[in-house]
Amino acid sequence: MPRFSLVRASACQLLTFVLALGLGALPGVASDLQQQLRDQYQGKTLALRGFYSGNSLRYDAAGNPSEGGLSGDWTVDGIVRIDEIRASGDRLKIRATRVHLGWVEDQLQTLHDYVSKDKPDKDEKKDRELRIEAALDAGGTTESAAAALSRIFLTSQDSFAELVPDYWKPCVRSGLGAGQEDERDSKKPSCHFSQEFLAIPGVALHLNSQADAEPAHDNTENATGDGPFHPGKGISPPKLLQQTDPEFSEAARRSKFQGTVTLAAVVDTSGTPTDIRILHPVGSGLDAQAVRAVRTWKFRPGAKDGQIVQVEVAVETDFHLY
Repeated sequence: MPRFSLVRASACQLLTFVLALGLGALPGVASDLQQQLRDQYQGKTLALRGFYSGNSLRYDAAGNPSEGGLSGDWTVDGIVRIDEIRASGDRLKIRATRVHLGWVEDQLQTLHDYVSKDKPDKDEKKDRELRIEAALDAGGTTESAAAALSRIFLTSQDSFAELVPDYWKPCVRSGLGAGQEDERDSKKPSCHFSQEFLAIPGVALHLNSQADAEPAHDNTENATGDGPFHPGKGISPPKLLQQTDPEFSEAARRSKFQGTVTLAAVVDTSGTPTDIRILHPVGSGLDAQAVRAVRTWKFRPGAKDGQIVQVEVAVETDFHLY
């Protein structure tokens, strides 16, 4: 299975591209807007702001989706490759392809679709096509095009770790190298990102961002002694009473992709799993499906010295097609 890769540009081109996104202005002269758009964006891989799903997105002049706009999982709906980009009157038109991502042997890779286990799906590109239209203000200048693009895609000024759902944050921050990790902690998250993925504007850690300043998740009991506790040393673990199996994501079905997602959850005194977060991801939208299912599970609460307490546990959800 191929590794996740990006279309490479020269260092000068990449710097110009990132500056253009970050500063909200495209280099060059306005009269050659079409060529500038092609040179700076075509063939590049970007992160879609909002991780919107669907095959068509329309944005108004303020950058708000006027068509589409339902957020999906970033491993399926967050990353796109620009195939064609042009300005037409007061509209910016983009044709892109979604990049589906999954972890294979702990490495984040591009996933491809298959008709059967060993037969690639020739309709993959058509099935993953995304068309984007955005309104341009100020007569379609380079500045208005760059401003529109910065409202659609993450820029170097964004922080990917702040924008993912809460259950993804510890794992993503771990993959980005934020916070201190304790090698003795079996509940530490494990996301591994490639240098190519980290090179996407907005993905790498942004200095002074809130995510950088947040401490790593604390797995110790709090000062009041209320927990969450961990099984062992007089702490009885929660017992699973009711379980709903997670559903496969459509992206994983098309890729014939499977694996096991490991989650951490705090089972409260009512037996409800809370503070769910990803420890070991799979990708292809399966992690979100696992979280969705575990939220419905019911436990018999754990106990400490005969008293019901909050207890943190690790749970696994398996996705297997064969």
